[in-house]
Amino acid sequence: MEDLLKVTNIVVGIASNLTTRDYLTFQQLNKNVYYTHLVGPNDSEFWCKKLLRIGLTKASDKDEVQMMLQQGNAIDVLSKLQVFTTSTAKAVFIELHRCYQGFVDKLYHSDFKKFFSPEYSSPLAQAKIIMNLSLYAKGDINDYTYYHKVQENWGIFKELFINTAIKEMDLSFSQQDFGSAAEFIEVLLICHEENTAIDFFKSKNDFDSEVDLPQQLFPPESSETSNEVLHLTLEKIKIFLNSKIELADTLFDDKYPIILDYLESVIANSIADYLGSQVIDDLQSPGAYSTISFMPQLFKYVNEELIDGLAESKNGGPRLKEIVREFFNLYLEPKIMNYLDTTVQEFGQKIELTLLNFQKETTLKEQEQNEQIYSDLRDKASKQQQLIDQKNNFLTSFTKIFKITNNNRTAEEERLQMAYNLNVMNNNLQNIQVLVSLDLCYKVVQDCKFCIENMRTFLIINNIADVVKSKCQEVFKTLVTTLANEHFRPGFFKAIQILEQYDPNQLKNVELEFEALGSHVEPLIKFTELVNTGDIVLQMISIFYKNELIQTNIMDRNKDFLNDVVQVKKNFETMIDDYVANGLNVGINKLMDEVLFVFSSLQLPDDYNPDPTQVAKKEIKPSKAAAKNVELLRNHCFLLTGATDKGTIDIFQQEVGERFFNEIVKNIKKNLISSDGAVFLICDLNYYYDFIANVLKQKQIVPLFAGLKTVGQLYLVSGKDSKELGKMICDLGRFQGIFSQEEIYELVQRRTDWVRVRKDVEKVMYGLGVSDCIII
Repeated sequence: MEDLLKVTNIVVGIASNLTTRDYLTFQQLNKNVYYTHLVGPNDSEFWCKKLLRIGLTKASDKDEVQMMLQQGNAIDVLSKLQVFTTSTAKAVFIELHRCYQGFVDKLYHSDFKKFFSPEYSSPLAQAKIIMNLSLYAKGDINDYTYYHKVQENWGIFKELFINTAIKEMDLSFSQQDFGSAAEFIEVLLICHEENTAIDFFKSKNDFDSEVDLPQQLFPPESSETSNEVLHLTLEKIKIFLNSKIELADTLFDDKYPIILDYLESVIANSIADYLGSQVIDDLQSPGAYSTISFMPQLFKYVNEELIDGLAESKNGGPRLKEIVREFFNLYLEPKIMNYLDTTVQEFGQKIELTLLNFQKETTLKEQEQNEQIYSDLRDKASKQQQLIDQKNNFLTSFTKIFKITNNNRTAEEERLQMAYNLNVMNNNLQNIQVLVSLDLCYKVVQDCKFCIENMRTFLIINNIADVVKSKCQEVFKTLVTTLANEHFRPGFFKAIQILEQYDPNQLKNVELEFEALGSHVEPLIKFTELVNTGDIVLQMISIFYKNELIQTNIMDRNKDFLNDVVQVKKNFETMIDDYVANGLNVGINKLMDEVLFVFSSLQLPDDYNPDPTQVAKKEIKPSKAAAKNVELLRNHCFLLTGATDKGTIDIFQQEVGERFFNEIVKNIKKNLISSDGAVFLICDLNYYYDFIANVLKQKQIVPLFAGLKTVGQLYLVSGKDSKELGKMICDLGRFQGIFSQEEIYELVQRRTDWVRVRKDVEKVMYGLGVSDCIII
């Protein structure tokens, strides 16, 4: 053994596994050990390792380290002595040994009586010493058996100490001595019993037992603009939370942020569950009613009245309100998502039902009007029939002789049916403009706006912002799609159907004796009112899209072309444009029917072929037919002004002008025109040109009517100048390039003297006449 102790490495190895007391004893075993092996660097290394195990920091001897080796105590010596050097290691450990070794010896021997001296009577001081002992004991961890026993007894003693502290804290709390309770809270925090402190705080501040909440937050009589119950309930919750915030500041100060953990627990387990139970969409229970629509109002008031009303907190920090807001967002999110889904579904059902009811009401009103028309006709017809019936009854016995039949009654029935059909058609025309209701469209657009505004309430929740935007877009798509399919499509379809069935000639040719019935209504006028409604709704949709989706960032202005919302909107606009185009085309057809009717009924044969004896007395002015037709055009060509875009108006007016030009040409071809009558034809043609060039002002079709004016000169040339007439026909430039030579030739044949001048005209045109041809 003595030989082993002569080897330095062996001696140092043995020493490294000894406790402080054993090391000092081993060091004094003999002079060789003391003076040769465990001295100098080896001795310093032993103390350095102990301090490192305790948790102190070793500094280089070259660094200037100010050592505080003045007399300390067990409470704060470890906080003062945190750094050591090789040269000061032993001195530092001696100071720690002086303060703590006595306590460690008691722990080793399980001597817990009078553990602390009177100078350490404060619970806070005792807690700090207990925690320091745990650190100091690690210095002897190299002797694990010794260390394990000390640490085990330390755990037992700490548990006894904590239980005593909890009892004292509970007593102080029950006596509302929050100052003393705060001291014991600090004791728990020093002893790293944060969870114990939190559990104690939660157990003494139970939300469910302290706050009495109403069974129904949204009673049936409540509204989304006024709910006193909601205000009072949130006020109760706010008062409770503020009292706990104040209490947390008193008990914990800023030593440990308990209030955020407590508030999350209360919100997650009590408040959010309660609020969620108040907004439901399940109507299966007897007497239940949906309150899911109150979700935006509830969310808004929770933020404005509850969260914004929370007190400032030293314990919770400057972000307390922001964090509490995030808690509410997180735990109310399932209900918010449910609200978004339900709202989209309910909006679709609501708008569809609204439009369906409108269709039903319109159909019912139309049936009632038709029944009233028939009833009025039947009443008037029955009065006229009474006299006939009396006569027939008197002559019943002479039926065989006079052979009276039901022919009169049958004719009357047919006449009555015709009158009924005509007046129903007239009534349908009057109802065209109500097939699409501007008021109804405005109402559903406002409903959509209200719906989107409510959903936008939840955009402040970052993690569901994209979902909210998607739902808002979905509602807009539902609005546009449903309006298109359930209102505009059937409305315009029926309007065009009515226009196609409209026959103005029937109304004019059938003489009705029943006054007080509907008078003639221009179909085009009614349809343009419908076009105006459609244009207004399109503008409403565009403004809504810009204000409610683009400006509110529901959609990205720079990426909206990628979104199917834009495609839905464009499809709607295209559908309206197509129906407008089809309807206007039908309307133009009906207008041309009117023009044709005017030409057929008012264009008299002697308008352009007057009696030579009466020509001098006849005033040179536009004929009745010309004046009437220009009046028709004047009344209809400007119907679309302000109702749609200029491009559509121009196309409409140009089409009317071209079609009118063709009708004029046809009318000329139907009439015989004398040289004397040519003056009156030219007067009509000038009248037409003046309207097109100076009133309608459509430059594209002015050349048509300019060429038409020149046609009048074909009839003004005297028959004696037939060769000059032939030259005019051959000069196509004279007619603005509007007519071909064949068309001019066809028109000139309407001269009353054509048979006489034909030979000379054809000779000029072809170089020979018919008489010049011989059969071989």
